[in-house]
Amino acid sequence: MMIFISAGHHPAKPGATFQRFIEHDEAVIWSELLYDTIGTGASLVPPGTLQAKVDFINARILNGDIAIEVHFNSAKANGQHVGRGCETLYYPGSEKGEKLATAAQAALAEVFPPSRGVKEGYYRMDPSRGADFFLARTKCPAIIIEPEFVHRFDIITDNRTEAIIKLSKALREFINGR
Repeated sequence: MMIFISAGHHPAKPGATFQRFIEHDEAVIWSELLYDTIGTGASLVPPGTLQAKVDFINARILNGDIAIEVHFNSAKANGQHVGRGCETLYYPGSEKGEKLATAAQAALAEVFPPSRGVKEGYYRMDPSRGADFFLARTKCPAIIIEPEFVHRFDIITDNRTEAIIKLSKALREFINGR
């Protein structure tokens, strides 16, 4: 069984930014650390467009495989960056996806409180726009983790190692059926 690990966004569209923090760059670091920490049974998805990443996973999946994509939240209110805490998204209505998201969220919430919960992943969190592309098109249970908000980059980087260790353990236990 394989755990596919993808860094959200790509260099040409790097996602959210705050001062010196760039979402895609940090997602690459997290993905590589997850890959190294999980070791055997992990597959690092090459950077590229979202379609290319999904195609890479779908061409290789076997029964029992899972996929995770690393992102970081961003929100503004009155021109100021706001928000804190972690959340994990899964394909709407997917029982396995929800169980996987719950396991990952429990690990992240230990490091990045408060827990913002496990949520069905819609595009821009709007059910009328349909499910998020990564979650909808990946042909195995897939989740998107959002460990913290980009403006809290010091908390993200200071707690990166602990979070990776806990998340790796949760993913291994999930895939091994514990």
